[in-house]
Amino acid sequence: MAATARLGAHLRAILREARWVAGDPLLASVLRLGAAIIVAAGPWLVSVTALAIISVTMTPVMGFAAVEDLRLTVVYAFCIAPLAAGPIGAIAARRVSAALEAGRPATVAELFLSAAALSSAVAQIIAILACLILEIEPVGVAIGFVFLTGTAALLWTSFAVLAALRAFGFLIAAFTGGMALSVACALVAASRGPTTEILIWCLAAGLSLCVALSIRHVQRLCPSSYATLRATSLDLLAQLRAHAVLCAGVLFAICGVWIDKWVFWFGPDGVRSAAGYLHASGYDSVMFLAHLSVIPSYAALLIFHHGDLVAAIDRFHAALEDRATYALLQERLQDLVRTAWSGVFTIVVVQSAVTVGLVLMSPLLERSLDFSFDQFLMLRIGFIGCLGHAVMFLCCALLLVANRTAHFALIQGAFLVLNLGLSIGLSLVLGISAYAFFCSALIAGAVAFYAAYRALSDYDYHLFLAENDSLYAK
Repeated sequence: MAATARLGAHLRAILREARWVAGDPLLASVLRLGAAIIVAAGPWLVSVTALAIISVTMTPVMGFAAVEDLRLTVVYAFCIAPLAAGPIGAIAARRVSAALEAGRPATVAELFLSAAALSSAVAQIIAILACLILEIEPVGVAIGFVFLTGTAALLWTSFAVLAALRAFGFLIAAFTGGMALSVACALVAASRGPTTEILIWCLAAGLSLCVALSIRHVQRLCPSSYATLRATSLDLLAQLRAHAVLCAGVLFAICGVWIDKWVFWFGPDGVRSAAGYLHASGYDSVMFLAHLSVIPSYAALLIFHHGDLVAAIDRFHAALEDRATYALLQERLQDLVRTAWSGVFTIVVVQSAVTVGLVLMSPLLERSLDFSFDQFLMLRIGFIGCLGHAVMFLCCALLLVANRTAHFALIQGAFLVLNLGLSIGLSLVLGISAYAFFCSALIAGAVAFYAAYRALSDYDYHLFLAENDSLYAK
């Protein structure tokens, strides 16, 4: 017991020292950036990093087919999980922020558990349907796939709630710990005759650790006895119904990114793996790499939103509370518009520079990743298309700032339909190509820019009249 107490005291001392070091202003900025990247693409980073290490070490032992089934299991899990966790996590994060502002932190843990359980259950139902439709086998792979999908949904919800709590330092620690456990379990399994099922559970173990740490951290930050868990769960369901348009927009946004892949998976060029997963590896590998190129934009938007943009919005609302003159309100509005577009313009310029650099580096990427010439062309088009999609994403974020949720959902739905139609049409003419995503992103980006410009310019009108829910009967 004495030894355990000394160990606990030593760990607490290390934690206090780590917090003191993290308090440095320069290091704090680095931590915010790292946390923003994890929130934007943390689950994908976990899977990509772990899969890269596992693929290198396991392919000589297990063979290409078994490792391919592992890779596709993770791809399918992280494709299905956001379909449930995206809308539910968005509403849960809003409710968490509202609870903190209202001085009711005890409901935060209840909201987290309710949202996590609901998103995980929905994701696992979708995964079971996918197993039945695709006839995934053996049974061990199917069970591991369903569990991994539910765990991924839990992870996505955890990141949304922890971001609302501004627990950025913990995000990095939990993310690193989960990834390390996944890789460690896989390396241990390598010495004991690994199988696809075992490696799936190794990845799930790391994600489960991250989720468990998140639950414990939320309980520590916002202690709760869970006495009103049922009422909180019912309130979350009511909020999901009340914000059905926003949930639909988030769902459309997620499906819009995947719809071109689904078309090629179920098209004539789709290939079925040994376990039964449909895929188009030549297109998937290129577009996954292209999508990773815009992570800086998503991370920068999160930092910008929680920094300068929120400060500008608070200044405008403070002027309202002070009963300022119309001239002062207009001045605060113009300040908000300048701040918003200045931040978006800066992010787009930086992302454009990153995209140009990657396009110029694409010959080197082609050689190092052993891409074919067709993949090389798709990679270049994919980088530019993802830049257009990032512009659309940034402008849609401004629409949500102006509370134009219907416009947000319409633009995301239009991108989904456009990407679907062009993917089907162009595949019949050109075969597999990235032109469908490229054209859809450019068109939707231009429409989103115009809508965001109009919405921010009329921010005061939308605040007082057009989007003022209190003026309209439900």
